Amino acid sequence: MKKIVVAASSLPAGRNMSSQIEYIQRVGTYGADMYHLDVMDGEFTRYKTIDYTYIEQLRERSPLIFDAHLMVKNVEKSIKQYIKAGADIITVHYEVFLDAESLIKVLKKIKRAGKMAGLAVDIDTDVKVVDQFLKYLDMVTILCVKVGKGGQQFNETSLKKIKYVRSLNHDILIEADGGINPTTGAQCVRAGADVLVSGAYIYNNDTYEAIQQLKGKTN
Repeated sequence: MKKIVVAASSLPAGRNMSSQIEYIQRVGTYGADMYHLDVMDGEFTRYKTIDYTYIEQLRERSPLIFDAHLMVKNVEKSIKQYIKAGADIITVHYEVFLDAESLIKVLKKIKRAGKMAGLAVDIDTDVKVVDQFLKYLDMVTILCVKVGKGGQQFNETSLKKIKYVRSLNHDILIEADGGINPTTGAQCVRAGADVLVSGAYIYNNDTYEAIQQLKGKTN
């Protein structure tokens, strides 16, 4: 049976540090494999959330794999801060770069720092844009909702995108992010996803049961 990696999203815990600390410790205790740090700058996205200073403080309090999803406009200027903050995986958005060369430069910088490099594509972006970057990547994040807001409904067009990336590379990690619950999560896994990012479902339900259900372990 394929191992399903569950990444609990930081988004529902908000911008209060004590809430973030409580939540990351809770999801770690109850079986999450990763903490998906949803970083929004209020420019690329409408909303502003946590930044690298949160990652630094949370890193001291959790052994989970940190997956920093940078939904920020000025990646090239800020990437050093996120590299130093303690994330294990750093994912940037295709949509914020003006050209392929700039994106490749950032991906190489992430890799040189000993981090895993990820590329996220928004729901409206043609997934084929990832083709030219695959050799620089450890993970592709497929947005299953419109970037920037939690609690949205899963968009089934994302399943075709997951299948497409898996057809290109059988070894790269594929992360499904947005609208993930046990039903949509299972669909993503069948399509080829390895990592399921869940925010509202884990946060609004019994933490242990929600994580186990996402992993396909039901009573």
